[in-house]
Amino acid sequence: MYESPVNLIFQDIERQIVQQQEQIILEAIRKCGVVVDKDELIKAINYDRNQYSKGYKDGVNDVLDEIRAEIEDLDRFYDNYYFSGNNDAMFKCSEVLKILDKYRKEEEI
Repeated sequence: MYESPVNLIFQDIERQIVQQQEQIILEAIRKCGVVVDKDELIKAINYDRNQYSKGYKDGVNDVLDEIRAEIEDLDRFYDNYYFSGNNDAMFKCSEVLKILDKYRKEEEI
């Protein structure tokens, strides 16, 4: 497959620009007397991102738990007061609960 040399030159220029930017930033930081461990900073940023993802998933699961609890209450209400053992009810809460559980599994992946 043919690859254009222009693309390769552009990639090299882009890499050089990024390196120059990093060098300028490091020099400015050193002039201010601040010491930054780049690897530790990257680790900390990645940890923060993972914490955000974990918090988001936890929030989604909390909402699913609340919805599940309300549906279970509704299911008990209908079983006790309206349907009295009639399993042919048009609205089957157990099917809704299965759908919620499916979404929980997808979020935990």
